[in-house]
Amino acid sequence: MKVAIDGPAGSGKSTVARELSKRLGIPYLNTGLVYRAFAYACLKESLKGEEVLKLFEKPPEVITDIGETKVFYKGQEISGLLGSEEVGKVASQIASLPAFRERINSFFRALVGDSQVVAEGRDAGTHIFPDAPIKIFLTASPEERARRRYEQLKAQGLSVSYEEILRAVIERDERDKNRPQYPFKPAEDAIVIDATDLSVEDVVQKVLSLIKERV
Repeated sequence: MKVAIDGPAGSGKSTVARELSKRLGIPYLNTGLVYRAFAYACLKESLKGEEVLKLFEKPPEVITDIGETKVFYKGQEISGLLGSEEVGKVASQIASLPAFRERINSFFRALVGDSQVVAEGRDAGTHIFPDAPIKIFLTASPEERARRRYEQLKAQGLSVSYEEILRAVIERDERDKNRPQYPFKPAEDAIVIDATDLSVEDVVQKVLSLIKERV
């Protein structure tokens, strides 16, 4: 069984996907983390633009397990080194390259093969695993997603502006929706869940109920 969970940043998809992985006892694939691993490698190797495609000759190693995804580069685990704004910026840049997205989607499919997985990201259901029997598009209002990001950064001791975060959330939503290739949108057969006023447990139970109905 493959479960594909997509959604914008701050929608709670990572937390929900990890919890579903644990409840179902099947591996968890955080596709966004892998994008960041390639971005990290780009920075380390000073690669620009489509030079990122060179990394597929010896790509970062990805290990999926129950409730976690780990990534390694040149033998070093880098999972905890990928949260910086610099890495995020490069990840966004390489994600805009159609050739890279085609290669990394093939990379994900080869990684999982016929195995079971809970995969989450921004196009897990539309382009990576379009045949997944369970597809969820998890969203929340821009204001709620900005609030969650604001609270997360404040908890890390950072001085941030809620208004600036909200503006960035709205701008990214528009940019992603209007991409000429790989526009960010739900799969046609995805179940859309608005998590603005829902707890993680509420969402998890909704998805588990859906799985019981369909599988």
